[in-house]
Amino acid sequence: MLTITLAQADGSWENPEQIRGAVAAFVKAHLPGNAAQAHVAVQGPAPGLRFPACRQMRMGFFGYSNPYGNQTVAVTCTTPSAWTIYIPVQLVMNQAVVVAARPLGAGTLLAADDLSIIRRNASNLAGSAVVDPQLAVGQVLRFGVAAGQPILASMLDAPEVVHAGQEITLIAEGDGVRISTIAKAMENGRPGQTILVRNSSSGKVIRGTVDQAGAVLVPF
Repeated sequence: MLTITLAQADGSWENPEQIRGAVAAFVKAHLPGNAAQAHVAVQGPAPGLRFPACRQMRMGFFGYSNPYGNQTVAVTCTTPSAWTIYIPVQLVMNQAVVVAARPLGAGTLLAADDLSIIRRNASNLAGSAVVDPQLAVGQVLRFGVAAGQPILASMLDAPEVVHAGQEITLIAEGDGVRISTIAKAMENGRPGQTILVRNSSSGKVIRGTVDQAGAVLVPF
């Protein structure tokens, strides 16, 4: 909650422009660094609404404050009259975002020519938009997208580096000891996923975590 002391307003009623200006300044002060250039559009107060002149206002976000999207600011006057108004705010962030250059199906391993860059308002996207194509190249789409659709981080998976039936290196680590052996993968796996493998020497089935190189790690 931020308290703002204002100059005495002229007349009996608060100036709507002063309320809008105070709300815009409050929202801008709370924007993350990568949204500092966003345009803040204050929606209100509604025409015809009048509030007694205020010398001290308090500002605070009402409900969930999305730093990259629409917000609501609660404006409360504490003196000389007590009143509260809720002001909707829209953020417009025109920035470069990565989009699909053509319709792409689920499971597509993305290449550079699958992607384009356009400028658009990113504040109304449902997730974190990818802004650098190199962050998407080599990733796998979790589901299909239309041409021109923004690529979000939540749409992407790392490619599978282990496939069922493949011989892999099984590494057991613990207490400064590292032992490697050969095993057979029983499931497909991406880095960070846990899969089942069968130790080729003992025949024992073990659950381990796939690393970036395609080995499977198990603690002991």
